[in-house]
Amino acid sequence: MILFIYLCILVLNVLAIFLTYRFLGENTEKKDKLIFIVVGVAVMYMLVTLVYWLSTKNINLGEGASTAKNLITFAFVPVNVIAVLPFLARSYYYSKMGKLQKDQLKNRIILLAVILLVVLIIEFFYFKNIQNGILNIISLKN
Repeated sequence: MILFIYLCILVLNVLAIFLTYRFLGENTEKKDKLIFIVVGVAVMYMLVTLVYWLSTKNINLGEGASTAKNLITFAFVPVNVIAVLPFLARSYYYSKMGKLQKDQLKNRIILLAVILLVVLIIEFFYFKNIQNGILNIISLKN
């Protein structure tokens, strides 16, 4: 079962990177694409880790905490990347091509930030709920 979960996480990550790469357009240099993707995924990883830490700050899971944290974090990073990064990449591409003015780019970035904030707030409560469920399962086993 765990192998299936890891395989799904891998597929989600590949899809997230592929979508972002394609949305950056054909005229963008590969180096710029790589930098955009690496920085975007790193920022998303830090945000999801921060939300996870905040949501589980007062919950002690003991031994299984690190495995659960890694599984949840690695599962939600590509979901967040798919939700935000390709659209940011397309806006960035249009801006570089001169098809999008700076004000329009700024408005799109603000909209994507608001969407990401809403998603992170939902994840905050979802992570807390998941961890409490795991804690209940652990307490039932003992």
